[in-house]
Amino acid sequence: MITSLGMSLCPRRFRRDQNYVSSVIHLRGLEAVRQAQQVQPDLILLDIGPPTLNGIEAARRIRQVSLASKILFVSENRSRDVAVEALRTGAEGYVVKSDAASELLPAVEAVLQGKQFVSASLSQQAVATSNAVALRDRQRTESNPYLRFGHSALSSEVLASVIDATDANFGTVQIFDSRNRVLRIVAQHGFEQEFLQFFETVSCDVHCACGRAMNERSRVVVAEVNTDPLFSSDARGVLLRANVGSVQSTPLIDSLGNFVGMVSTHYKRSGGPSPHMWKQVDDLAASFLAEINT
Repeated sequence: MITSLGMSLCPRRFRRDQNYVSSVIHLRGLEAVRQAQQVQPDLILLDIGPPTLNGIEAARRIRQVSLASKILFVSENRSRDVAVEALRTGAEGYVVKSDAASELLPAVEAVLQGKQFVSASLSQQAVATSNAVALRDRQRTESNPYLRFGHSALSSEVLASVIDATDANFGTVQIFDSRNRVLRIVAQHGFEQEFLQFFETVSCDVHCACGRAMNERSRVVVAEVNTDPLFSSDARGVLLRANVGSVQSTPLIDSLGNFVGMVSTHYKRSGGPSPHMWKQVDDLAASFLAEINT
């Protein structure tokens, strides 16, 4: 199915290999996103400027709700900068409306075959620029653990396993945001809002167990939160109000030596986990790192 979102087209049939895909629907703005999610069309024809939600933003949202759909922009706007921004959403093509009479069908066929199409009047500069920007974005994502792994469901799984292995009451997994040089909580168990807000991001200069473990790239165990000089008064107060008596933080370092994040477990009792538990924690951390990197 081909769906036209935000532009007027006469219904027609398009050849796809030896089959046909049909049905053109005229939609705009937020309704375009809703219909894309519901219909899951093969190809979406999208204009740049619907009145309630511009086409570029609509394309970004459609990418989240209809992953398999291909997007072809068909717009009166012939700005190369606009075309590049449109292609950065993951769209497969951009056709200038004044060229549509000769280019629309070839563009549809190319996009359905997995190729990229840009109107000749825009030249290939838009494609080259878009590809260069996409490469930079991909490289930035690949070098930032938080962008790569921050939304992985495996974080909650490894946290549950480590909590069980060390008989902990609470716990967090933090992933390193290398762009901002901070740890960010991506999974937690047992904590309430005050703790989560205070430790939502932790930098190297924060006086707490995970902050020191990040600096030293080694495990930190605090047997007595109430008396250990490691903590700032603010951090200590938050921990004590969360009923934390002891804590351990284990860095997550992958096989290439890259710092990925931290798994921390917290205990109502003093003393923290027993030393014989460390091997199991390290094995679970290693398994987690291996799985998220596959």
